[in-house]
Amino acid sequence: MVNVRKISIGDAEQTVNALRGRQDSLTLVIRDDTDHVTAPLKERLLREITYKLPVKEKFNMLAAESGDQRSVDLRVEDIAEKAYQTWLTRSFDALADNLDVGKYGLDEMQRDNIHFHVYDAKELTQTVVEQANKMDIGNSTPPPYLISLDDMIHVPEGFGGDISFSRLFSLCGRDYFDYTARPGHPKISEQMKIIRDDLKQRYKETGEKQPIILLEDNIRHARMLNWLENQMDEAHIFDYGYLAGISTCFCSADDAELSEIKHKDKSVPVSISVNYHGVNSDVQTPRDLLFDGFVVKIDGKKGRLPGIFMDVASRFTVQRENAQDFTNTMRDVNFTFCEDIQKNLGVNMPLSWFIGAKPVSHVTNTHTNTSMMKVMK
Repeated sequence: MVNVRKISIGDAEQTVNALRGRQDSLTLVIRDDTDHVTAPLKERLLREITYKLPVKEKFNMLAAESGDQRSVDLRVEDIAEKAYQTWLTRSFDALADNLDVGKYGLDEMQRDNIHFHVYDAKELTQTVVEQANKMDIGNSTPPPYLISLDDMIHVPEGFGGDISFSRLFSLCGRDYFDYTARPGHPKISEQMKIIRDDLKQRYKETGEKQPIILLEDNIRHARMLNWLENQMDEAHIFDYGYLAGISTCFCSADDAELSEIKHKDKSVPVSISVNYHGVNSDVQTPRDLLFDGFVVKIDGKKGRLPGIFMDVASRFTVQRENAQDFTNTMRDVNFTFCEDIQKNLGVNMPLSWFIGAKPVSHVTNTHTNTSMMKVMK
């Protein structure tokens, strides 16, 4: 049984400080993304149960057998979220059992010293936005213009925008290429133009450049953020604004690395919700094993391929010799998630319901109408 702790922002500093400097343990940092993951599935489940008579009859029969008198909405929400929480816990177990601990400076005898710190994603988002608005922007009159770089951090309407991009990976997951717009979003240049035009309009109204603050989930290296700053400069965004800071949920970089994040040859201030510098740690995203994935290109079209269909040793720091065991375990975990939904709601979810449907269909030679349980067998 792995050591999992749910941590609030208020308790984070004391919890993390107790680990700082220790090299005999490893902390994997996770955002609880239950709402983000289950929202689209719950919407599809409700539609299926509401409009397909055979499914509705099965749903009602299961509810009657269990004595559950709750509304359809509440029952679907509860069962989907519990199924995902079970999936998440089992994925923690699989990671703890198969992680390449040597890459984190541990030996096999210390594998039991793997801890999971789980943070509420909504609380982190709220904190990141709040600390962005509190950053020192000098004598600027306009409030900060917030730009989210993360799918789970949403900027309040009217207070900024987002730039959605990711690394492009090979299908096997061992190689990566340039940054590209995330599937479903315009080209990076078009996203930049939207930001520039918005800032240009604000500049016309105020006569002042807007202080820009980027919102991020984690900072590991300066390289990506410096690439982004250069792209923004080339898009003439800084004709109407300036990079005043970065607000991030987590930070894995040390002070020297942070000082390398530059704007106009000056270091960019960084505000951190939870700082894991000095802690043997890694920020992980387990949902990439089924519910999300890595950006790939197939026949010229981009999509997300869940990591379970890629080289897990490369993408999840799993021991090379344990890669197949990890894959088999996660296939079973994924199958059980779908099975839980079918047993409790009467819905056999097809591959097409999942974000990586088309890439998975391609690599498995399976039609998107195929049951996801069959895909995972």
